[in-house]
Amino acid sequence: MDVRMGSKTGSVVSGIDGVLTEIQARLQADPPSWLKSLEQNPSEFAKLEQEVHQAFSRMADRLVASLLAQATADSSFAESAQKK
Repeated sequence: MDVRMGSKTGSVVSGIDGVLTEIQARLQADPPSWLKSLEQNPSEFAKLEQEVHQAFSRMADRLVASLLAQATADSSFAESAQKK
């Protein structure tokens, strides 16, 4: 089973390892730019807060998709789900 992000034509998520690496890279890259943005435009704090929440929401979505992809890679998942 292919798990896709965003839509039927989105990128295929195949497992958790790649997504965790991607999230770790984002967690290293994003905070410095968020801090710089806040320092330059303190009045835009509410907008920055929304941006941070959206970024973490997208990371959570990718993590959940990767868990689903990894769990469903084996046909036993589908068989187990049908029994319930």
